[in-house]
Amino acid sequence: MPKQTSSRTAITSAISGLVLGAALLTQPIAAVAGSVVTLWHTEPNPKTVGVMKEIIADYEKLNPGVKVNQEPIPWGDLDQKMQAALAAGAPPDASHGQAYVERSLSAKGLLLPIDEVVESIGADDIWDVVKKLNYHDVGQGDHYYGLAHAIGTDVHIIRKDYYRKAGISVTEPPKTWDEWLAQLKKLTVDTNGDGKIDVYGLGLAGPGFFINEEVYMWVGSNGGRLFDPNGRPTLTEKPVIEMLEFFKEVSDCCLAPDWLSHGYLDTFAMLATGKVASILGWGRGTGYFEKYAPDVVANRDIGVMPGKPVGPSGKAFLTQLDCEPWMIFKDGKNPQGAIDFLKFFYQPDNYRKYIQTVPIHFFPIRKSVQKDPKYLATPDLGTWKFWVDAQKNIIGNHDPKPLFITEWDDLDLPFVQEVASSGIMVEMVTDVVEGRLSAADSAAKAQKRTEKLITQLGYKKW
Repeated sequence: MPKQTSSRTAITSAISGLVLGAALLTQPIAAVAGSVVTLWHTEPNPKTVGVMKEIIADYEKLNPGVKVNQEPIPWGDLDQKMQAALAAGAPPDASHGQAYVERSLSAKGLLLPIDEVVESIGADDIWDVVKKLNYHDVGQGDHYYGLAHAIGTDVHIIRKDYYRKAGISVTEPPKTWDEWLAQLKKLTVDTNGDGKIDVYGLGLAGPGFFINEEVYMWVGSNGGRLFDPNGRPTLTEKPVIEMLEFFKEVSDCCLAPDWLSHGYLDTFAMLATGKVASILGWGRGTGYFEKYAPDVVANRDIGVMPGKPVGPSGKAFLTQLDCEPWMIFKDGKNPQGAIDFLKFFYQPDNYRKYIQTVPIHFFPIRKSVQKDPKYLATPDLGTWKFWVDAQKNIIGNHDPKPLFITEWDDLDLPFVQEVASSGIMVEMVTDVVEGRLSAADSAAKAQKRTEKLITQLGYKKW
């Protein structure tokens, strides 16, 4: 999700879901009367905030004198706020962040283990991919330093009516970038004969966070990675240069001329209103389609592809795994209170109600909740079952990875957070698509800048 700041120390995370639902426990969770728990999240949509208020109210009833404050923060504001809080030594008690942010902060000793929360759930009830992300050693043995609030995947979303009109399959994704580019060109059309393009083949979000998404997914789909095993950037290697050349081709032929100014929700609006034939995005967009394009939804003309194309140097596609973990800050005013609250949050009824606020984007990390009849009866899971099935297939069979992670061991690199938030990758792309530099020259420039940044941070090991 969304955003990029230019500061090297910015926290490129976004806190995605928060505590919600309502269900009473038979035994209160231990909490200190008179204490305050501060939680940050980036789920300001009214439905999620409303459920969150319910679960907070239930928790406070069970723990008289305890106050839980939740602060919904827009994606575009979280990084600066988190950066300032950490610099001042005054972080919240709990927050969400990208997987690489959790690894970076835990390695710096800023987070507390949350093994208690996992134990309250039961490790066997948690999806293996979630445990793989958050269970690791920062010098004190293996512990959980985060726990995903939910998981989901980025998918290729299409207007099936436009695809059918162009004679393109609505069920079989293109296998290669060349095939995809040919399809996007067919989908980019002047519909009224006035000499101007009315529908573009693809819509992408331009703010830096989203360009970071495309960079790592497309490099990974082209058989490349962003760092070698020693942590040295690999930006001058063939897979990256081919990615930049492909980005330029797509931008020139099949993206709106002003795509760099489009926000994430803009791309959903463009697909809903027929200004683009496809986008890359997440399941939370289903509500947007239902609100702004009910006829398109009723006609079942929104679809998702079960996979993505592979570049000329690649063998398998890479897509993003959304898996932002809850993190507990050691320097928060009440970190133990936050741990107690998360135990309550993850209890089945509370957690199910939270998941149901964004049910196509949020997959439960608890296996038992995935099988819960009340969860399975969620109305959206009927309407959008094909979307859910596509994500489950990707998670189960195609090894999606977190933002900026092309290989799982990249999570152990201590500088990924700083590189991701530096703006270097964004400038590498925009220099090419706007014609300032060739792919090779832009990659060389980015390589130098990234090597310099890692060296300045004290992490150079090559």
